Amino acid sequence: MYKEIVEQQRMTDIEAATRYPDNFILMRMDGFEGNLGTVLYIGDDDSELMNLLTQLENPLHCGIIEGLNHRKNSLGGIVAYG
Repeated sequence: MYKEIVEQQRMTDIEAATRYPDNFILMRMDGFEGNLGTVLYIGDDDSELMNLLTQLENPLHCGIIEGLNHRKNSLGGIVAYG
């Protein structure tokens, strides 16, 4: 299940992973070069957020970031970036 973040929190991808350690985070980054962006949604399932990402009106610079507790089982923390 996912939840929309209404208060539009701007932070780095590392801050988002720390703030939501048990979730996957759908973020819109400022660009490909930086690591600052806006948290749009958090969720329990990366595939559910990927489906949501494909339905966004403007998915440019959006990606799914893993929370810190999910990063322990992966190679880097970024699930998808579109």
